Amino acid sequence: MMNIIKIAAILAFAGVSLAAPTNSTSSSVASPSSTPTASASASSSSSSQSAGGSATASSSSSGPSSSNSSSNSTSSSGGDVTVTVKNSCSSNLKVFKLTNGGGDQESQDISAGSSHEFQVDSNWAGRIWGCAGGDCSSYGSAVSLAEFLFKGYEGSDFYDISFVDGFNLPMSIEPEGQSGNGDGYNCGSPTCSSLPTCPDELKGDDGSCKSACAAFGTDEYCCTGEYNSPDKCKASEYADKFKSGCPDAYSYAYDDAKSTFGCKANKYTVTLCP
Repeated sequence: MMNIIKIAAILAFAGVSLAAPTNSTSSSVASPSSTPTASASASSSSSSQSAGGSATASSSSSGPSSSNSSSNSTSSSGGDVTVTVKNSCSSNLKVFKLTNGGGDQESQDISAGSSHEFQVDSNWAGRIWGCAGGDCSSYGSAVSLAEFLFKGYEGSDFYDISFVDGFNLPMSIEPEGQSGNGDGYNCGSPTCSSLPTCPDELKGDDGSCKSACAAFGTDEYCCTGEYNSPDKCKASEYADKFKSGCPDAYSYAYDDAKSTFGCKANKYTVTLCP
């Protein structure tokens, strides 16, 4: 059933992306769409669009909250779905939540071994990421992304781990209270427990690994310009290495069919350093 939903969604939507755009000299992006899937696609900037929504959020938007979090603490904002972020890393993290389409960006300090609950609407679309040091708040930073589109095609939620802009932390996403088989792409749990090896030319100063698009900015790597279609933009040697290291994660903009998961659940857990 979910395979049918995935295929129909991808064909109908032609790969509009869930991933945050990379820093680019171009500011134009794919237009908003009621996307059925968390698939990745390039826009007219050197990037992909995010979680089934508009990629127009500004990196300058700051969130309303930034406080230390104790284990299983709960956000004060209301919502129908709970996204719990668990910090299983050995160091404290600053975790960010950004709503697609220019919504507010929230930040939360989560100490090692603790968790924080974000309450979001049942039709929320956006992304969550974190970092241990440096400034990863900018939209399109080289970070591992957990991307969500709730109540998408046929009422299903779609979610993925994205390395389209780069990566910095191992990550997993697990649905709870689910309606589905809990295996494969149907209510499955995408996991990258050990990050791929980063080539020297993609290494960031903060220890993150940039994508080839973020590092080189060419149409071929970014799936833009004449390469802005799934038949012309193929996985590069860098994307192949990332995919080999973490098969569940998006490795480049049109890596849809092997990276999008779907489910119907009322709670999701994003674990950093699973």
